[in-house]
Amino acid sequence: MCISYSNNYVRLFNRIGFLSVLLLSLVACKADNTQGVYNLDLNICNERYAHSEQYLVPISFRNGILCVYPDYHTESQIRTPLGLADAFLLVDRLGLRLPTPEVVDSIYSQADIRLAPIPMPPTDEMTSRAYFVRHDSLIDAQLQQAGYEIGPGIRESTQAKLIAGHKKDVVYIDRNSSRVAIYGWHRLTGEPIQPYSTVHHDEYYDYSHGVRPVSPEVFKNGEWMIWSDR
Repeated sequence: MCISYSNNYVRLFNRIGFLSVLLLSLVACKADNTQGVYNLDLNICNERYAHSEQYLVPISFRNGILCVYPDYHTESQIRTPLGLADAFLLVDRLGLRLPTPEVVDSIYSQADIRLAPIPMPPTDEMTSRAYFVRHDSLIDAQLQQAGYEIGPGIRESTQAKLIAGHKKDVVYIDRNSSRVAIYGWHRLTGEPIQPYSTVHHDEYYDYSHGVRPVSPEVFKNGEWMIWSDR
């Protein structure tokens, strides 16, 4: 399942507001999900990483199984971006890690639900909690339009759906870096809006960023093994 917004979103946003744009521009479309993710053992990830805040889902990765959050990190049920230090604190606490661009691409290609990016006007408010909440409400509206119930169930149970396309990912970089690395926000064509970038300082984040923890290991040939960042 993939969902698209019209290309005139930002102009309309400025003229009539985001709720009106929401009603005017929601369009649903079908995606060919042929990556074989449904043949993987749904329990293997959550038995291995029992302290995850979301129900981890398996994807095919380098001829093995990688465990990933079905959606981005939330706080009070709102998808909430983090600076680099806090992103590392999160994944360290969970026994997980940040993805690489390779992982982000793999997640997108195997997602159950592919959402079109929803850019919002780049104002001084784009780093505010109000913007996070507004963007989150637009994402949830896309999911509802596609027939999914929003809320914890979509990411915290055996019914968890792998969702992609709705945020730029904070991706792995040395934890002592003075810059944060971001990548993704794929269009429905599969091309990312955001190429790999370290333009922002390490504690910068805005509404378009998301943190999606993934496993530091892949399950391959009957055993768990650490995967490299190559």
